[in-house]
Amino acid sequence: MAYMFEVYYKAPADPKKEESLRDRICKLGGRLDYREEPQDNDFASVTLTYEFDRLEQAEAAAESLRRQGEHVEGPQDYGA
Repeated sequence: MAYMFEVYYKAPADPKKEESLRDRICKLGGRLDYREEPQDNDFASVTLTYEFDRLEQAEAAAESLRRQGEHVEGPQDYGA
């Protein structure tokens, strides 16, 4: 089973922010699985989906990012 969470940040896309997030999350056991460009101009945000092998890793990473002010949804089961 895999676990995931999504990180949202306000558009426009910020490659440096994404690189920093990716580096922090990789150190905590996650990997970038999907990146979604903004779809709605009124509430435009970039969505980054990170996958983890263990729920404990995903929970710890999500909490760490929240403490740093990031908007994180999850973690949850990603499927078998």
